Amino acid sequence: MRQDARDRVTVDLRGAGPVVHERAAARGVTVAAFVRQAVLTVTEQSPGAVDEREDGNAESTGKLVKVTLRLPAAHAFLLAKRARRADVSQGAYVAGLIDGTPPQVAVDRREAITALLRSTDQLAVISTDLTTFMRLLRQGKSASPQLEGHRAELMSLSNDLRGHLAVAGRFLSELHESTSRRSGAPSASRRT
Repeated sequence: MRQDARDRVTVDLRGAGPVVHERAAARGVTVAAFVRQAVLTVTEQSPGAVDEREDGNAESTGKLVKVTLRLPAAHAFLLAKRARRADVSQGAYVAGLIDGTPPQVAVDRREAITALLRSTDQLAVISTDLTTFMRLLRQGKSASPQLEGHRAELMSLSNDLRGHLAVAGRFLSELHESTSRRSGAPSASRRT
């Protein structure tokens, strides 16, 4: 028969409960952890040996399990706020901290969108200027041997700019749709 990896013992503290709770709280650990440390001290075992055995039994299947954490209210508030800012669940945020790779805090959306809009506007002006310049080259009004040599480069640059503008436009449209759905506001496609 397979023995459970977690041994459980019920102890009658015979009135020592308040002292045990007080000492555990003073050390910032749970009562279970405090009692476990006391037992290991009395049996002259190192806590590391027990921890290593527990790690060996841990499942690493990636299956999600529910865990309940008791935190001071201020920490619970910060956990919720930081997970929301990183755009991940609180569980994913804590798992990242345990793995040593805390989720990156998302950039302020308004600032990112404003910067993207500004950059896209500038690229749109450049694209228009390039298109006009290419048209003049084709018509032969500004044709010169030096400019003709750069025609392929200019066409490539113009195509790259158009590609960027198309991707940025789709991204901004999807972002607008996503934001509208979250806020409950009608999106552009629903209004028409």
